[in-house]
Amino acid sequence: MTITRALALALALALTLATGCSSASGSPSGDGPLNGPDYSDAGSGNVCLPAKPGATVTFGGDELHNYGKSKVVVDSIDLAEPHGLRYADAVIVPATTSIGYATHYPPPKFNLDSVGTGWKRRRPAVGATLAPQSTTSKATHNLVVAIHVTGTSHVRMKGITVDYHVGGKKYRWHNVLGLSVETRKKAC
Repeated sequence: MTITRALALALALALTLATGCSSASGSPSGDGPLNGPDYSDAGSGNVCLPAKPGATVTFGGDELHNYGKSKVVVDSIDLAEPHGLRYADAVIVPATTSIGYATHYPPPKFNLDSVGTGWKRRRPAVGATLAPQSTTSKATHNLVVAIHVTGTSHVRMKGITVDYHVGGKKYRWHNVLGLSVETRKKAC
């Protein structure tokens, strides 16, 4: 059964809150101002998309919310434990909801409609500065990652890792959702 567009959007909206931060020993600190559960939860949820090898998919269900008192600067974006997937690009989309997930990148009009004019105001994620936000702010920084499918079987990743800094201190954020890509005829 193929995921319908409406179901994909509903899944994206329901999973938007599934983000996290943490660190491993010797890594940047995980107690930074971006939100989310502990990295031990990384990969505990999963999104499955059908796509052929060579396609680029949209992974856009995460938000970066700066609960701190200083600006956050994004240093790098990486895929966590990728198999048959390669990071292609990432943008920050200002919106009150997320773009979600799609079988190609850029996302289709259906997904872009969910963020209104946000897609037109997107900016590169690496190097982006995120101003502090109140805990009640409905505005979000939707992290939208383009992921290139390079494998043909067991195509997956555990999640997304964002390294960032505040002043001279480095931090690491992890999301919770992983990604599986079904490259054969059967759907997710």
